[in-house]
Amino acid sequence: MSWLTQTPVHHPYRSLISVFVLWKAFLLLLAILTPGPGYDTSTTLAQWHRDTRDIKGLIPTILRQISTKLTRWDAIYFTEAARRGHVFEQEWAFSYAFSKLINLLAAGSEHTGAFPYEFKESALGVAVAHMAHATSAVVLHRLACIILPGMQGRKLAFIAACLHILSPGGLFLSAPNAESTHSLLSFTGALLFAQSLSVSGISTSIQDGLLLLAGIMYGLSTAVRGNGLLNGVIFLEEAFRILYSFMQDFSFTKFRRLAAVGLAGICTGLGYALPQYIAYQQFCGNVNSTGEDSSREWCRRAIPSIYSFVQEHYWDNGFLRYWTLSNLPLFALASPMLAILVYSSFWTLNVESGDTIQVCPTGQLTGRLLRSLATPQIILTVMVFFCNHVQIITRLSSGYPVWYVWVAALIVDGYTASPSAPKRHLDGSGYGQTIVQYMVIYAAVQGVLFASFLPPA
Repeated sequence: MSWLTQTPVHHPYRSLISVFVLWKAFLLLLAILTPGPGYDTSTTLAQWHRDTRDIKGLIPTILRQISTKLTRWDAIYFTEAARRGHVFEQEWAFSYAFSKLINLLAAGSEHTGAFPYEFKESALGVAVAHMAHATSAVVLHRLACIILPGMQGRKLAFIAACLHILSPGGLFLSAPNAESTHSLLSFTGALLFAQSLSVSGISTSIQDGLLLLAGIMYGLSTAVRGNGLLNGVIFLEEAFRILYSFMQDFSFTKFRRLAAVGLAGICTGLGYALPQYIAYQQFCGNVNSTGEDSSREWCRRAIPSIYSFVQEHYWDNGFLRYWTLSNLPLFALASPMLAILVYSSFWTLNVESGDTIQVCPTGQLTGRLLRSLATPQIILTVMVFFCNHVQIITRLSSGYPVWYVWVAALIVDGYTASPSAPKRHLDGSGYGQTIVQYMVIYAAVQGVLFASFLPPA
């Protein structure tokens, strides 16, 4: 893995695109060469798979093969919902916003005749996933450069972006799934939030506008994946900071900042609430021929969330429900990623104290930014460990930037954060390289299993 530390960073984006193309080509080759439809034939039952009359030429044939191999697991729900809308209750566990995006792109391609194939929803979903993943790597690089200024920071930023490309999410970041799009929107929100902060503590109107844009991006990421709602904690923390500063003195600038924080938090919440409202309109308030209310039971809850209901009712999510002896291998499978997320989150607590592996030089806002961005990450880790199907952490982790920065710091065998402090050469690079090897091996093995429609997923 020495190429990560030796690659020049004078042209980082060109280098990142090269790494991206090579890695994606490797994963797609694994998927294409994986024999058979796997133990689940759901994809092959689709009409577009059975009907080959419109498939002429080498490129459409290859695209159809890739679409077949990558339309697995959740992607079947996304692409089917994109084709004919969310019809059944359980389909609302899968992003309405992402399926709608694919639907609009498919309608546009059909209208223009640019992609006149029955498998267009799957193929366009694959294209969106690849473009979003590549762009999110670029955005993460820019975010890390802001968090970690200087030449050393640029080196770490490049490594962190490469790690995002090599994410253990693997083919889930190439398939018609929401993970790549969520990562792009989440990283963009984090970037805008970082740009909205002021070293002096007094923000300008432009910075407050960037904060509002960050809330909009986080809201869109929440609409794409519900766990994006956790990013709202960042705005809650910022609001507490401003309210605490009111104890010292009150100013219009602080009030404007607080208003921007409030609007940003509302935008984040709307990303979760609006799809719920659309589902409520579809399933609730129905009256049958006898005049009785035939709405589903979740409609009568104090907070009628279809997402929470289907996760509990159809997927048996809930506190300690997944803690069974038969699921122990899945906890073992998820344990490396869980440990990485937990350790990297606690690492941010000591970024400025010199008590742990550090990066040098750091800006005045480095520690604060890392700790703020680590809060949603650790909350997600705890929630998945206790309440969800734990193995999904390998792909959900792709949208959280802090652990990439931590592993990058390990790879370069980090230094103390304070330029005046003696540099302690800590033996961290070995751990960093081990993590990278785990990511590559896991993504490769998972790629074969994914394309064969074999668990875990």
